[in-house]
Amino acid sequence: MSPQGDHGALPAELPGFAVFFTAEYPRVVHSLMRAGATYEEAEDATQDAMHELLRSWPDCKNPAGWVRTVAWHAYCRKAERNRKRLALESRNARLARETPAGRSEPGEHEKVVEILRGLPPRQGQVLALHLDGYTAQEIAELISVKASTVRSNLRHALATLRGSLENYEKKEGGSHVSMG
Repeated sequence: MSPQGDHGALPAELPGFAVFFTAEYPRVVHSLMRAGATYEEAEDATQDAMHELLRSWPDCKNPAGWVRTVAWHAYCRKAERNRKRLALESRNARLARETPAGRSEPGEHEKVVEILRGLPPRQGQVLALHLDGYTAQEIAELISVKASTVRSNLRHALATLRGSLENYEKKEGGSHVSMG
């Protein structure tokens, strides 16, 4: 069987999907990374979402929103499993009074990523889309919520980030991290 299927031709819908995929894949990956995903986690979630979208491509009315939502949920499921695993490792290390092998105190970048990953999922998603340049109204349409809900989630996410970074700076003796 050829990559194009039994008949050797691409279905009529696939060229549209290919254009969509080429344009949106990197945007979805970067959006997830801005929400705290590693590059690998973001790619995995985006690939899974794009694969699912391909199956329902002809019937999908809002593919950009759909693929972002599916990728976001895939990332959140995996991130939650990782958070639980890391919390257990951290707890066990504290009990043993030793740092896990290969792990050291987080640097500035790692601390910011840790704070981002600690945001509630919806706040992280809204912040990532905001950093991608979407307006509150566009985000609301993408994730099917009210624009006021988007603004509220963004406000809470930024307040959490500011507070966490201020606490981090106090502990570190005045680091130069700034939220603007």
